[in-house]
Amino acid sequence: MNFFERAYEILEPILPRKFDENEWFTIFITILVLSVFTYLHKRYNTLLTTEIIAILLFNLLYTTVGDYFLAMEPYDLYDTVDHDSGELMDILLQTIVYPFTLLILMNYYAEKSLNNLLYIMFGAGLLLGLEWVGTEFFNLFTYKKWKLWYSLIFYIPVMISNIFFYNKFHGYIKSQIRGN
Repeated sequence: MNFFERAYEILEPILPRKFDENEWFTIFITILVLSVFTYLHKRYNTLLTTEIIAILLFNLLYTTVGDYFLAMEPYDLYDTVDHDSGELMDILLQTIVYPFTLLILMNYYAEKSLNNLLYIMFGAGLLLGLEWVGTEFFNLFTYKKWKLWYSLIFYIPVMISNIFFYNKFHGYIKSQIRGN
């Protein structure tokens, strides 16, 4: 068995069953989210590198733990892309799309002085809208016992915890800068 055959054998369980609209959408949304963040960061440079890393790690943890508990046994409420668990495109969604979307939202939050309640509703609505588009038009999720409106119940605490986390972390960073 040569190197490529062995590599394929190892990767085969996480490769898409077929390369269709949900893989194209995942690639598109990954590029879009990274492009928007890069533009905002270069244009406004609102968040410090430490804040960017902290927000990304916080949301990477959030999405990984959330998907693990909700999409795996014993609950098994939904599937993502082509498999019932872990696929290559899941890696993009969990490590780039979801954390960077929240990073964009928090970048905008940090840039403007916004009403927390309205911003929580805006962010949760935006995340719900993105999920609806991904599910309705690109078969990104296959709901088993999950309903779309459950996601709103999930996204509201996501936004609350992100705003709380950002405010606390930002305050800590500012106090450290002032203390030096």
